Amino acid sequence: MSSAAAALPLHRIRIINDASVSKSTKMTQFKFLIKKFDTLPTARNHCVPIEFTFNGHKWILGVYPGGLGVSANGYVSIYLGLCAEVNIAVTFAVALLDKFGHPKRVRRINHRFDGTGVIKKLPSSGWNDFIAHSDILDASKNILGDDDELTLVVSIEIEQPATAFVPIDAKHTLVKMIQGMFRDQETADVLFEVSKMEANEDGTKRGKSYVHFPAHRSILQGCAPMLAALFGTSNKGELATVAVHDVKPKVFRHLLWYVYGGTVSNEALKADAKDIIDTADKYSIAGLKLAAEAALVESTNITVENAIDNLLYADSKNLAVLKEAVVDFLVDNGKEVSSKASFNDLPGHVVKDVLVATARKEDKKRDADDIDMMRVSELRRKLHQKGLDVDGSREAMIDALKSNSF
Repeated sequence: MSSAAAALPLHRIRIINDASVSKSTKMTQFKFLIKKFDTLPTARNHCVPIEFTFNGHKWILGVYPGGLGVSANGYVSIYLGLCAEVNIAVTFAVALLDKFGHPKRVRRINHRFDGTGVIKKLPSSGWNDFIAHSDILDASKNILGDDDELTLVVSIEIEQPATAFVPIDAKHTLVKMIQGMFRDQETADVLFEVSKMEANEDGTKRGKSYVHFPAHRSILQGCAPMLAALFGTSNKGELATVAVHDVKPKVFRHLLWYVYGGTVSNEALKADAKDIIDTADKYSIAGLKLAAEAALVESTNITVENAIDNLLYADSKNLAVLKEAVVDFLVDNGKEVSSKASFNDLPGHVVKDVLVATARKEDKKRDADDIDMMRVSELRRKLHQKGLDVDGSREAMIDALKSNSF
């Protein structure tokens, strides 16, 4: 600060909070109250320095009641200085609050401190004409509080260095190449003929047609072994062909596109969730099956009328998340469900799922690491982290984690 700087007695400056983080801006904030501001000298270049610590360094907020340098007559200047010979870029703002805590003037700036300010003992960055001194003293503006306190809030954050730009394509060249081979007739060495039932205008069946899906044996062998197995092991150079009769063409397209590294949209997953689940389950494409299950859970409104049907379907396909959602519904609506739904077709092992859901609901302070009480999504996350299969019933997942706990 300038040679005119004079520290106020400690009782004249009050620090409300040493440091807090704004929820909206994520900047670190410091709040200062200067008592009896109306009695401070208003000579030009007279500084009232306020010291605080941020990021391991001492900083000074310089308040000049009579202005600094070339500031307009009658204006208060405010500057920020860093008392360290370091090179650092910051974003900072100074807000002047009225006695009700509302901002009357807010100024914001970006600045790089290079250490020269502390050497030359000069203010580094700020505003010559922050606010008119007369406005602060004007009682009608309600700026000064009790004991003629002036409230200032400093918000500050370190600017992070820009990270190197890396094009996404540079990271995914192989995936992009494989996706580019999707349904490529020139390079394909196998062909799926997926049947499609044709209908007349009156709705009667006219016969079957086929939608062709060229593919590559090597990709299928690595990513979908059960699809590759449909063609056997013979490879004489000619295009091997197999007919698929139990899958809709558009569902098979989703399946094959996923195998080639593509992403099936959430809208498509919701539109054909059960067909995709059935097909992915049949050909052991676990990732697509789980994605379709998540879409099904998201789009399904579980009711008393459909709860048991959804539970039976989830149990038959090992859809652990859907099963958990239905069981939670049964526990939360036990009285109504018990009076309206039929439980005759439920397998006995479902009882354990109901007991777990009940215990989880009643014991809010349970051990977060208790595998037996974990949610399905957490079980799958742990299995994935260990490189284990995530497609299976809740019981199978728990057994796998316990068997591989070390």
